[in-house]
Amino acid sequence: MQIDRVLYPISTLGPGERLVIWTVGCSKRCHKCANPELWSENPVKDIDVLELAKIIRQATDKKIIDGVTITGGDPLEQITELNKLLPLLREITNDVLVYTGYTIEEAKAKLPQSEWETMKPYTSVLIDGAYIDELNDNECALRGSSNQNIIYFDETKKELYFEYLKKGRTVQNVFYNEKMISVGIHNRDL
Repeated sequence: MQIDRVLYPISTLGPGERLVIWTVGCSKRCHKCANPELWSENPVKDIDVLELAKIIRQATDKKIIDGVTITGGDPLEQITELNKLLPLLREITNDVLVYTGYTIEEAKAKLPQSEWETMKPYTSVLIDGAYIDELNDNECALRGSSNQNIIYFDETKKELYFEYLKKGRTVQNVFYNEKMISVGIHNRDL
């Protein structure tokens, strides 16, 4: 699976202190994307899913992991590897949030049905839809633009996410790979 970075603790991409995984590869190439450096596939960033899970387990041993967020790039463009990783992440947390630039309808049409059905039980929440800069309303703490949807595959997570959404957008600056990166959903004017 092609992975650019894994950061913990992140509190700006879902409720609690989360482990966040950024995948590589996205064919959507949205105008004013927050992570254009992750569009192109990069075989150098390929890591075996079992090795990735082992590293995550070691890094999170004896730490409170409230959830995992998988973003990118677009995780669904690596659906087979994602489906290998998701059950392993469930050993760490029962809250997994996945971002995709595909609408749920596009994902169902594009992905093999078996892959889609495999993903759903291990994904608590899916944020779908391409980022559209003109629809960035500076409002939602989890969506970059208002066309995107928050889809609850695990209905028991609604209250947790509802409370998180009340706080509004925040960003978290992290020093990573000899540079400062800003993590979270950014307002349009930034």
